[in-house]
Amino acid sequence: MARNSKKIVKMKNSDSKLHSILVNAVVFKDDKVLVSQRSWDEGHEPGKWTIPGGKVERTDQETFSVLEKNLTKEVKEETGVEIEEDMQLISNNTFVRSSDNQHVVVLVFKCKYKSGEARPLEDTIDCKWVTKEKIEELDFPPNVKEYILKGFDHA
Repeated sequence: MARNSKKIVKMKNSDSKLHSILVNAVVFKDDKVLVSQRSWDEGHEPGKWTIPGGKVERTDQETFSVLEKNLTKEVKEETGVEIEEDMQLISNNTFVRSSDNQHVVVLVFKCKYKSGEARPLEDTIDCKWVTKEKIEELDFPPNVKEYILKGFDHA
């Protein structure tokens, strides 16, 4: 029994070397991009404007296109918008989350609008389509504005 306990502790300690994976979408509808405003109850950057996305969830089985499927689900849950299957990776970076020192990998995809009406849903209080010029007027967390501008630059 003690042997198993040590093994469990060892596995928990090795988890600290793993990254959490986030996927985000820069969703375009014609010449506008979809942005949403975080709830004031959010622990990370409350009230700031952002792009839809979230953590890549573990699956119980082998899943192909897990990043794309997760991103499609997150965009729909947060904004009510459906996106096309074809996505383009436009940025990736890492950071350490200050609340728990978790290392995070962020993958940002340029996506195209498919259907649905943009509205604030999960964890958001506002949602809208904005032009490149309007991006400068909104308050974003670090890096998000750069992700959006990269989306405009990728043809």
